Amino acid sequence: GDTEKVREFEPDPVAWGGCVEYLDEPETAIECATLNVPLDHADPGGAEINLAVARLPATAEPRIGVLALNPGGPGGSGIEFLNWFGPYVAETGLLGRFDLVSFDPRGVGASTPVRCGEDLDNEFVILGPDEGLPEVLQAAEEMVEACREQSGNLLAHVGTNAAARDLDLLRRALGEERLTYLGYSYGTRLGAAYAGLYPDQVRAMVLDGPVDPTEHPSRPTRIQADGFESSWTAFARWCADNLDCQLNAHGGADVVLDAVLAAAAVSPLPAGEREVTESEVYLGVLAGLYSPGYWPDMATGLFEVVDNGSAEILQAFGDLMAGRREDGSYDGSVDAMFLIDCADDPERPPPSEVYEANEAIAASLARFNSAFRGSVGCHPLPEAVDPLHMGSADLLVPALVVALEGDPATPPFWAERLALVLEDAVVVWSDAEGHGAYLAHSWCLTGPITDYLIDLVVPLDGWSCDEPDGWP
Repeated sequence: GDTEKVREFEPDPVAWGGCVEYLDEPETAIECATLNVPLDHADPGGAEINLAVARLPATAEPRIGVLALNPGGPGGSGIEFLNWFGPYVAETGLLGRFDLVSFDPRGVGASTPVRCGEDLDNEFVILGPDEGLPEVLQAAEEMVEACREQSGNLLAHVGTNAAARDLDLLRRALGEERLTYLGYSYGTRLGAAYAGLYPDQVRAMVLDGPVDPTEHPSRPTRIQADGFESSWTAFARWCADNLDCQLNAHGGADVVLDAVLAAAAVSPLPAGEREVTESEVYLGVLAGLYSPGYWPDMATGLFEVVDNGSAEILQAFGDLMAGRREDGSYDGSVDAMFLIDCADDPERPPPSEVYEANEAIAASLARFNSAFRGSVGCHPLPEAVDPLHMGSADLLVPALVVALEGDPATPPFWAERLALVLEDAVVVWSDAEGHGAYLAHSWCLTGPITDYLIDLVVPLDGWSCDEPDGWP
């Protein structure tokens, strides 16, 4: 099958060097390289694309091997993630025995990228919550046409299966028999795909903040919308219990958000030299809900709108979510997310069907009713050549699926679904808030996950812990 065809392609050994051309501010110890892989894995002798790869070498003996990381997305840059997260991991002293390795998946960042145009500012204005199907469809078709013009043949080959095959070529180029893998969010989709294709090449695998393997990647999901509603409730409760939360002087978080949304619906809010639309308010708030660490700044951002009319902080959160740089250009992560999700989806439902599903979700939600909209843009794209199918994986050691009770983006029961699909997996969870547990939002899971990664100690399935008071 396809897996054998990948065997026909011989990757060159990775030649590590500096990272100046890959990263704006590389850490001292980080090394970078380019790996060539086939554009189409079914045609290993055909055109090639480039993958940007980075590593932080192991600092302790005996070295275990390579720990491959993916930060999520789809569209997240692995090498940028390694640059800021890697030193933090190394400082803990936990993972000095691995080479920490990551890459920008095909279509993303410093790898051969997909592009659909630079002017996403207009896209976010066009796709406001009140647009009808004709406007949404026209915007989607214009975007897809721009994608075709700028991304060409790569459009059909940016799916997760292709990225998983790339990861195995990277393993071979590094001379490793097996990989240890840590994937967050979308990285759990990539990890599960890799486990299904190459089960014998997996030493151990942590899937943290898992996505639902039974959902169509490009469709709206009511469950995820409910997750953000729950996280907003947790944020509002935190604010009410916190004397420093400035929103309490204006009636509390719920009252302030409703007022900000109502004002933005009448006319865009000023934000320095730019403006913030109603849909961008949603975007900024969703970004702020990903981590309790963001809550104080998000509260300040909402307070500033009612206090002095400025939406600059909210806009900064939205820019973070949209991958907008200070100079107004975009990092391409939104384009990549859209195109990878479509490439993974085996079906191209008619736009009217997706639009009606969007409206049904919107009608049933209390607050984030315009923030969860499936992409009508998949319809004009080429048919998926290698759609994602997650199946069982017979691994050497069961995969470790990690969930947080208060995860806004990937609700905890998705972990159970992923474990059921993989079959060879155990689930652990904690009662923390936030998206992503390991070395991020959970203190009590750190030990069990580290023991699993280093010593292959598999926790009991269903093991859970409560975070200590005052954490984080």
